[in-house]
Amino acid sequence: MLLAAAILTASMNINLDLTPIIRRGQAKEPSVTCGIVTVGYRFRGKPGQEFRYAGDSYQIPDDGVVELIADKRRTTYAIGGRSLPLEVWPRDPFGFRDIPLPSPAQ
Repeated sequence: MLLAAAILTASMNINLDLTPIIRRGQAKEPSVTCGIVTVGYRFRGKPGQEFRYAGDSYQIPDDGVVELIADKRRTTYAIGGRSLPLEVWPRDPFGFRDIPLPSPAQ
């Protein structure tokens, strides 16, 4: 008899529903946040056009685009001896900003 009770107890599947214990409004959904606002930049310009970002120089290739990972300490880029802001251009859903380079002087 004791053996049968032990087998029956071991084979029971206990399913606890704790939702009545947590009252509405008391339990909050976890929220995920990320400190990264801008992931990177797509510099678009004329092939051969040069610019500087984060201390390095880049040249626009034939396809017209250079993609760079954002350096969170940098808020400007330089072209033609001028420093221009980066954060004025809208972000896409993936956190990239398209930066159209100013047309080169004729």
